[in-house]
Amino acid sequence: AFADASSAVPKKEDRVKAEAHLSVDKLPPGQECQILIRLVVQPGWHVNSNPAKPDNYVATEVTFKGKNGTKLADVTYPKGKQIRMKDADEPVSVYDGKVDIFGTLEVPASAAGTTETMEIAIRYQACDDSKCLLPATIKLSGKLPVAKPGEPVRAINEKLFKPQDE
Repeated sequence: AFADASSAVPKKEDRVKAEAHLSVDKLPPGQECQILIRLVVQPGWHVNSNPAKPDNYVATEVTFKGKNGTKLADVTYPKGKQIRMKDADEPVSVYDGKVDIFGTLEVPASAAGTTETMEIAIRYQACDDSKCLLPATIKLSGKLPVAKPGEPVRAINEKLFKPQDE
């Protein structure tokens, strides 16, 4: 449902790719649904966790805009992994590999029967063992149908939204 707009980002920034998945086939007007934003960080690279540790590092952050008023709430970032960096006085909290960020989309009842145009922005800073690149933003955009009043909404992507065992 979402296009990966990473082609708009300079190629050297392709250290991180992103995709988004919904828990339903159509947005439910006046209700909520789940969204998963998955980042895939290239081997040998990492991005700072959210919250970032140390505090002055650039945290990975997801923002969302919906033209018809759909809002992103209850964003849950995974726990970061502690690593030691040469120049850091304290351990750094990072994500690497596959990173799943979950959230809830709150869909206004007034959007029923429309198409929601949305943009997801993921801000991050990619680093390897010796250097960090400048902070970058990946933008995903898409158009999603909003169910008409009384129209059924089907669950999809159940595997992605199963409770994760810690």
